[in-house]
Amino acid sequence: MAQVKAEKAPLMNGLIVRREWFGHWVYPVLFCFSLLVSLGAYLTLDSLQTAVDDYINDNQKAMVGGDIVASSRLPFPQAVTDWIDTLPDEQVVYDRQFNAMTYAGEASLLVRVKAVDPAYPLYGELQLAAGGSLRNLQPGEVLVERQVLTGLNLQVGDEITLGEARMTIADEIIAEPDRPLTAFGFGARVLMLNADLEKTQLMGQRSRVNHRLEIKAIGEAKANQISTLKELTANSKIRVTPVEQAQTSISALSANFLQFLKLLVVAVIVLSGVGLMSVVKAFVNRQQSTNAIRRAIGEPVSHLKSAYYRLFLGMTLIAVLLAYGISLLVMYLGHDAFAAIIPANVELAISQVSVLKVLLIAGALTLLMTHSTIQGLSGIKPVAVLQQQAQSAPQWYFSRYWWLLSLLCLYLLMSLELKSWWLGLQVAVGLLVISLVFWLLAQLILRTLRRSISGGWIKNWLFRLSIQNIFRKGNQSMLFFTTMSMAVMVMWTITALNHTIDQQLISTYPEGSPNMFMLDVQSEQHEQLNAMVAAPVTYYPVIRARIETVNGIKAEVLRDQLGNYDNITRIFNLSYGTEVLPTEQLISSLKGAQLFVENPALQGVPISILDTIAEFLQVSLNDQIVFDVQGVPVTTYVSSIRSRFQRGPSPFFYFMFEPAAMDKAPQIQFATTRVEAKRIPQLQTDIARAFPGITTLDGASIAKQLKGFVDQLTQLVQIFTGLSVVAGLMILLTSLVSTSQDRLQESAYFRLMGMLTKDLYAINIIELTVLGLLAFVAGGLLGLVTAYVITVYWFALPFSFPWGVSLWSLGALLSTLWLVGLIYGRFVIKSNVMNLVRQLV
Repeated sequence: MAQVKAEKAPLMNGLIVRREWFGHWVYPVLFCFSLLVSLGAYLTLDSLQTAVDDYINDNQKAMVGGDIVASSRLPFPQAVTDWIDTLPDEQVVYDRQFNAMTYAGEASLLVRVKAVDPAYPLYGELQLAAGGSLRNLQPGEVLVERQVLTGLNLQVGDEITLGEARMTIADEIIAEPDRPLTAFGFGARVLMLNADLEKTQLMGQRSRVNHRLEIKAIGEAKANQISTLKELTANSKIRVTPVEQAQTSISALSANFLQFLKLLVVAVIVLSGVGLMSVVKAFVNRQQSTNAIRRAIGEPVSHLKSAYYRLFLGMTLIAVLLAYGISLLVMYLGHDAFAAIIPANVELAISQVSVLKVLLIAGALTLLMTHSTIQGLSGIKPVAVLQQQAQSAPQWYFSRYWWLLSLLCLYLLMSLELKSWWLGLQVAVGLLVISLVFWLLAQLILRTLRRSISGGWIKNWLFRLSIQNIFRKGNQSMLFFTTMSMAVMVMWTITALNHTIDQQLISTYPEGSPNMFMLDVQSEQHEQLNAMVAAPVTYYPVIRARIETVNGIKAEVLRDQLGNYDNITRIFNLSYGTEVLPTEQLISSLKGAQLFVENPALQGVPISILDTIAEFLQVSLNDQIVFDVQGVPVTTYVSSIRSRFQRGPSPFFYFMFEPAAMDKAPQIQFATTRVEAKRIPQLQTDIARAFPGITTLDGASIAKQLKGFVDQLTQLVQIFTGLSVVAGLMILLTSLVSTSQDRLQESAYFRLMGMLTKDLYAINIIELTVLGLLAFVAGGLLGLVTAYVITVYWFALPFSFPWGVSLWSLGALLSTLWLVGLIYGRFVIKSNVMNLVRQLV
């Protein structure tokens, strides 16, 4: 019989704890909600990342285009094309891509031309509206995207003019295997055969053509073909890459951006743990008398602890299940929100691995945040509790062991997410440093607020009582302030930058800035082009070149030593002239205010460079740079350094030469002008007809297109940063619950002294308003400074303060805090204070 009673005792203990827990709905609701937001966001992002990773693994060859890829900005050497001719036609695709203008009737459109062989695609499937394939394409026919049909008001079967050729639209492109992202890009796709390129006469000397060879290697032939191709391209800038090492657009944008969002959510998970701790402490403290009675009648403390552990772990499982449902809903309703960073044909589903990860994270977080409170049950002294004597519970969670374990868990989570132990350590330390800075700021502001009370600066008794409540023991005011100010700073900075860029570059295009750009202009076309535009046109010569060495060091060696500001091995645009551009100023020169100064002691020709690239290359005056100008080495030395004082839609060049040094080099010309916006569409059509080789760009339209894409990414960052605001509010709510017993007792004393109900409401509202307003102002000021510095000193744009968004955000925050204060007063204070008053009487 005793054994049966012993077996039933834990079950009865669990029943008592669960009855108390669910009998007060505020505890389970706050517990679940503390976990729900962060776990749901993490599960969604991790499932998206898993889906993208799976897509990359399953479609790597289709996205890359082949087993071996060779890419170049110049046509492939004859030795390479001769070798390619020895391979079967069905194993090779020669891919040429460039921008061009096409027109039909009175309408014109910028398009991205992609010319390929009939074997395209080697892997994957080209999806067409009629269900055919590229092999059905006849000479003189093209495939186009929907934007071409809508932009030119055409249908399948109509004709477009591309260069000097008239082409028939054979079908509409639905999806390309090697173009999986719907991300920002200039020009709608026009797909055609290489055999039709010659009659368009668009190739010529164009240097902006991307040349690509895609090879399907079978079996053991792959290694031999890679070796042969590398030997043939050893003395050129052609890049040969096997499929395993190819960088896709998804891995460059989608996976990295999702990982960044997940790091934001990891920070929210840490904040959720604090809210969890407050809820658990409040509940266990509320049950002090009950637990003391159970201990007094001989119940083992292990039974008490196991009952709480089972309850909280069970609640964690419920929270995970709810997070699973929310994640499903987000994926179902929010597919468009992620359209900019995930492939259109990725199937979104909750990953089972992600569910397992969330379970482990939630379980570890719950154990870590509840262990200290539950272990404190060992120190319960029934006599002390029943006689309402103060007890000194062991503060295990403030010990160095708790902090070490917490930091270790954070480090492990960061390392697993970043797939690097060293990078995980850097990010974890960076997060701690940022948090420490904001914590010290919170200490400074709140201590100043406390001194305002002790110094007698605040005379109103109601305000004094309200502010004193901010520093109540157990109140998470410091943590709420830190969390809220950090979130406000990030969100305000992003909002301010968006607002300024939109005002200065998008909504009101800068006055006097060029709004029409023309590429691939020839010298003999100037006179006729000027007459067509009927406005001042500025021409800039452009010469394509690579950096060979910097102060004798190879560019390939420097690439691994320099930062990520730019790729030193890429092709650069050089230009020549005799004057500084209107948007630049000379900041340093070998002699006076001269751009080019001859120095007989130095080898080569003088050049002028921008300060940004000079800092990146770590060069100064007299330093040597050797360029490869289409196979010809040109030795230069830095004669002067320029700086841009006005940025935006104005052209600039890293490197400027004297005209005598470069005017004979192979070149194209870049032209800019400013015309009435309504004239641009017709001008584009006229220029495309008269000069098919010239590509025209509408600057304002492209700026809006770019802004739309950036807005999609910005909105995602704001949404997931906004989760930290939610986490901050949860910390506030749980701290109110945690200190509710003390607040109830004080309220009872106030009522005995004659305080009115409205005064009790006012105390809570003033307390939350002061705390939230200080956090908003502190975070907003830091965000203002950050946005101002980036705008003025990086973008070189006038700063525009987002008054509307700032006032709206402040109003939303204050309204939320007032609502919390009113609800707290209604459902907590008013419903229980009178009972305590009667007990005291």
